[in-house]
Amino acid sequence: MDKGSVIGMLLILLAISAGILSGGEPLLSYISLPSISIVVIGTFGAVMISFRPQIFFAALINTVQAFKTNVHDIESTINTCIKLADKSRKEGLLALEAESYDDPFVEKTMEMLVDGYDIPSVEGLLNKEIYLTRERNQLSVKVLTTFSEFAPAMGMVGTLIGLIAMLQNMEDPDSIGPSMAVALLTTLYGALIANGITTPLAKKLNARSNEILLYQTLVKDAAIKIMHGENPKATFDFLQTYVESHKRKSSDQMKNIISEG
Repeated sequence: MDKGSVIGMLLILLAISAGILSGGEPLLSYISLPSISIVVIGTFGAVMISFRPQIFFAALINTVQAFKTNVHDIESTINTCIKLADKSRKEGLLALEAESYDDPFVEKTMEMLVDGYDIPSVEGLLNKEIYLTRERNQLSVKVLTTFSEFAPAMGMVGTLIGLIAMLQNMEDPDSIGPSMAVALLTTLYGALIANGITTPLAKKLNARSNEILLYQTLVKDAAIKIMHGENPKATFDFLQTYVESHKRKSSDQMKNIISEG
């Protein structure tokens, strides 16, 4: 569970609730079914028109990734790659067939090495895989970004509806308040959905997409180094560029990693 996403959502709810209650009004007074229907249903409809159904629903399901921790540990992946590099250099690429892999991308990559693919083929296939994975992940980001674009617009539509209803019934003072409430609450809902929900989720999914891109690129680079038969030390030094400077490991630590394998 990603604590940042959960805490962030709770802080948004807390801030809004505190702001409402500090004004002396009950929370229920800020709930309007007409406003909710205009903004929520209207926004969903506009976004569904913008994307194919399978992309739209896949993006909604994919939002759960914003609340999950990053499963791709770069340092652990580097350790695995160094062990594989050392083993392949000593025993040959076929020795990698006996290894077990937790990640499908690593498994697919090592299978290509064992099956005797040449370097241009491996590099081309992995680049294609990385590109298409990136494109699929970015579709979810685009869907949520579209929500952020349409929600305030639907809020404005609701505001106009409320104002029109108010102006048409100016002779009835009792109708002015409810009509104005619909007008203002739709604007509030639109702004809240865009700035408190969909935009933050889009940014978090984009960050997740970047993490996957970094991870897959690292595996690809490690595979190419292994195919070239480079010294594990050289491969290790190259892969350390994926890690922040203060977290990089020394040559002695690399030897310990290999010995543990």
